[in-house]
Amino acid sequence: MANPSVVKKTSPEEKAERIGDQVLALDVKRVADWLQALVRTLKACRMYLPNNPTLHKFQSDLEARTWSCLKEIGDIVLNVQQFDLLFEDYSVYHNAAREESLAFRFYTDGVRQITFREGLEPQELRGLLDVLKKATDPSQGQDDLVTLLWERDFRHIEYVHISIDEIVEEGSGADYPNDEKGIEGGGIPWPVSSAAAEQEAPIAGPDETVVDRSDDWSPKAKVEAAWDESASIHFKLSEQETRALAEAIKVEEERPLLTEVLEIVAAILNSEDEPTSFLESATSFQKFVESALEEGDLARANELLSRLRTIAAKRSETHSEFRGLAEQVIREIGRPSFLGQFAPILNAHPELDPALLTNFLVQVGPTAAGAVCDLLGQVNHMKHRRALCEALAISCKDDVDVLISRLGDSRWYVIRNVVYVLGRIAHQGVERALDRALHHEDVRVRKEAVRALGNIESPTSRAFLVSAFRDVDASVRIQAALTLAQRRDDRAAQSLWGAITAPDFAKRDQAERRVFFEALGKCASDSFVPRLGEMITKGGLFRGPNEEERYSGALALAWLGTPKALEVLNRELQSKREPVRKAIESALEAVRNAALGKGKGPMDEDAPAGEAPAEGKP
Repeated sequence: MANPSVVKKTSPEEKAERIGDQVLALDVKRVADWLQALVRTLKACRMYLPNNPTLHKFQSDLEARTWSCLKEIGDIVLNVQQFDLLFEDYSVYHNAAREESLAFRFYTDGVRQITFREGLEPQELRGLLDVLKKATDPSQGQDDLVTLLWERDFRHIEYVHISIDEIVEEGSGADYPNDEKGIEGGGIPWPVSSAAAEQEAPIAGPDETVVDRSDDWSPKAKVEAAWDESASIHFKLSEQETRALAEAIKVEEERPLLTEVLEIVAAILNSEDEPTSFLESATSFQKFVESALEEGDLARANELLSRLRTIAAKRSETHSEFRGLAEQVIREIGRPSFLGQFAPILNAHPELDPALLTNFLVQVGPTAAGAVCDLLGQVNHMKHRRALCEALAISCKDDVDVLISRLGDSRWYVIRNVVYVLGRIAHQGVERALDRALHHEDVRVRKEAVRALGNIESPTSRAFLVSAFRDVDASVRIQAALTLAQRRDDRAAQSLWGAITAPDFAKRDQAERRVFFEALGKCASDSFVPRLGEMITKGGLFRGPNEEERYSGALALAWLGTPKALEVLNRELQSKREPVRKAIESALEAVRNAALGKGKGPMDEDAPAGEAPAEGKP
């Protein structure tokens, strides 16, 4: 008797065959899912108008699956049967309803094989949908499919078809099996004319009736006797056995095949000793990760990627080169050609958890930064863009060159998001790169550059913020004043006071002037109290005392809020001059409302500093 404890070692050939079968199973599933997406989109084309957002979601999902299939599998060759489409001899589409079945439509029009080549273009995919819509729409008379395909002359879609004569011949054999060649083998013959029937009709005997209807003729085929159950031994299951069998069938049908295959690949990966074999198994693992992404399952993609890293870290204890091989595979996941296909999935699934998206991209690492920057220009949902920005801020904290290279992008919304990320990282040395954004033609980019510079503590960033006081747009100047005020030192206050005392300051809008005084109060020290107190009592800064000047001085003192500043305000509240008292009361009320959140801040109309930009495509 063989020893049960002895485990048969799997040969490399068997291992390769097993991995090949697993990959084939994934490819078959991927093609089947793609055909389901094609059918769903075709139905949506009939239900919705061309500009309907729901139809656009179906189309985006189909495009994503199409490019993914072609990239991962290569050319897709489908063999056509009457009710099935076969890929690698596996049925990936089945529909026996003749009016709805794509396979039946292809088959009856003579198409026997259709191939989708790599490089399939978006317009070709849309053209294919138009062809299928016309061919399967009863209201349009169901045009001949081969003719419609021929008229389109697709570059990356090829098909094999048979002639009309062959279709008729096949149809005759299928629907009427007893043609001229089949009569010898028995069966119901094809109905003949009355003249031929008279010639071939047998002479009736005395007790026989002549049959004059061809469809009443007796069949010549030999009729086998019915199965006689008593002639053999048979078993009948008890109710308990029937239930147990049904339960076993149910368990078998619900087996998570994908999970089992994954466990097999993980076990193989854990046992590999050769670098080449380890790389091959890790590449199979990569396909699992990419498949999860294509299905929009970010949780599973994170779990799989984490597991790959864990296995690689453990195996690198004895095989140091394995960690580098795993990183090579992970970098391949972050390639632009693959991640670029992820944009339609994100656009079609706004419910995806942005935290999972950030975590996945961080796991992929900084090599995917370029592809993530490309996604910033393609993703429509704000929360997904924020997740992308968060991933870039984490992944690129030690290398910002790829971000700086993207500041020359032609799309303002991409530049603004990249500037935000640079501000989050806040590396000294990127100020001059941000100065380029500070002179961008779009005001939203310039304002984001001001916020980013505010996060970098350096003389250069301070100088650039002061230069923004001269921007042609008031909102940029206001943002620069509030950003500089966050420094809360006398150097910032002196820069603001210099802007306030400049000759052109009095020509600016009243709201902007008040923001500058507010910013001054937030960063100044007691050394400014005498100057501000003099504005309240004497005026003269704007060519003579006026109500606005008194209010502005009182506002700066109220925001300063030191004992010395409050002493001046309390003293002047007892002033006999009513304009002085009113200016101070109004300033104190404005500060109290701002502290309670009742007032609208000067920048409420825009995204606050430190928050990911909200704008997408215009």
